[in-house]
Amino acid sequence: MKISVTGALVGAAVGALARGAVVVVNLGPNILPVFVVPSAAIGVFVGLIAGAMKSPWTGAIVGAVLSAVVFELFMLPCISLLGLFGSVNGDNQLQADFFLKSLVYALEMGLAGALAGGLGSLAGQRWGDSAENSNSGPPDETA
Repeated sequence: MKISVTGALVGAAVGALARGAVVVVNLGPNILPVFVVPSAAIGVFVGLIAGAMKSPWTGAIVGAVLSAVVFELFMLPCISLLGLFGSVNGDNQLQADFFLKSLVYALEMGLAGALAGGLGSLAGQRWGDSAENSNSGPPDETA
């Protein structure tokens, strides 16, 4: 499998900035870094993986799926708890409202991942060094 180190690094930078920006846009500019940094760190990993892809379209799709799925895996238990607390307090609409807002937020996180993967892969195509990722011996210098 051919990967691009340049694409991975660009994807990581874009992923960190994009996911961090989504948090700041949704929670406000006075948000504590403790809420922004974990999302940016996830963006680094999403961007590293998706930006290393050969095709920008593949990178964008992989980035969007990774970023949105990671977010939703975190949010689904939260939605469940809100439903439980809402029914105890008599607010049966709380879970549905939170679920709809989390879907919009997941789409924004997916877009951030798509940007990281697409731009990283594009940078890898334009300026990158494609390295053979193989554990079966030294890299092939003829390619």
